[in-house]
Amino acid sequence: MRQIQLFVFIFLNVQFMSLQAQIPEPEWKKQSGVRGCDFYTDVIENADGGFTVTGALKPEGKSFDIRILRFNERGDILWEKTVGTAAKEIPKRITQLSDNSYVVLGTSVEEDEQSCLLIRLDSEGNELWTKKLDSEYLAVEDIIPLLETRFAIAGSKGEDPDDPKVLMAIMNENGEITLESTFMTNMSGCARSIKKLPDGDFALAAQVGEKAKNNCDIVAIRISYMGKAKWYSWIKTPDQRVWPECICCTSDSSFMIVGWNGKCIGDINAPDPVYDFDLVLNKINSTGEILWTKSVDREGSEGGNALARRPDGTFIVAGIKATSFLGKIGPWLLAIDPDGNELGEKLLPFNFNNDHASRIINSSDGGFVVIGPGIQEETNSRSDGWIMKFNTN
Repeated sequence: MRQIQLFVFIFLNVQFMSLQAQIPEPEWKKQSGVRGCDFYTDVIENADGGFTVTGALKPEGKSFDIRILRFNERGDILWEKTVGTAAKEIPKRITQLSDNSYVVLGTSVEEDEQSCLLIRLDSEGNELWTKKLDSEYLAVEDIIPLLETRFAIAGSKGEDPDDPKVLMAIMNENGEITLESTFMTNMSGCARSIKKLPDGDFALAAQVGEKAKNNCDIVAIRISYMGKAKWYSWIKTPDQRVWPECICCTSDSSFMIVGWNGKCIGDINAPDPVYDFDLVLNKINSTGEILWTKSVDREGSEGGNALARRPDGTFIVAGIKATSFLGKIGPWLLAIDPDGNELGEKLLPFNFNNDHASRIINSSDGGFVVIGPGIQEETNSRSDGWIMKFNTN
């Protein structure tokens, strides 16, 4: 009798979680509508309400400039700023500091020379300073705010561009480095996502591999506030290439990592390997033990760019789905439970080539916000940045 009661409880709990995780229709959607190529790469909810988005715009005959747009809760644009030079500037992430100013993280390309770029703006989007990092900083991929108008970045550093090292650095309000650490220096790698933990530690999700090899793995690293690694959790994927895109905390103090898994068709170390892409999910507990790893492998390709933990403990993954035989392609939202089981999905309207759901965040009213299409190439002559706001069911 007790076993039957337990089964009924588990069944009802799963059914309730599944109902809670159904993805609703958006409350509102805004698309930039700018002629030419523009895109959105990141979104945050402001401390005083509304949302700020960063992206890029390519004016006719010119290269990309960075755009920052401030939306209110209804999706109306309150202000818009453009920051650009003769160089090609591509933003990746934006964060808001404790004084309500912003820092945009990106890259600047001029005459085939790429630099890591930081731009700080006041609460109205006016530029305070712009800083290019030294050439040994090879990539910057993520940024998070810290106390006292400080912030942390994650990426890679090294003297040899073909042998980057996983990097985390803390900076002050002037963009000066106050603490810096590199990890797994016997491997090539790059940190792609960073989170600040409640106890003051940091969590990194990094891509690592051997120098000049295409195959690589995911490594999660827990780091003390002093920049020292407490543990490494190495998720190996032999003869494959993986891209961890987002690390998120779970309600049981574990970590969920979402990204892309490229299974090579042929020789992975050939000059131009061809991949079949799947969405990859990993769960690691608070001591670094790998609890499980799962792939969403359907006909076609799937990938995950970000995830958000919902108030009920479930997650929503934002990415792209391309099912060639059935003609289903577009930005994609996938709801999963804490064990990685699928609960529901929604294919968003496909607007143009390479249109992704590139970022998802929770909103303070219990809903969530999704943006796209993510970074676009200059060869894509037509793309629009877009933002959608979803309410709870």
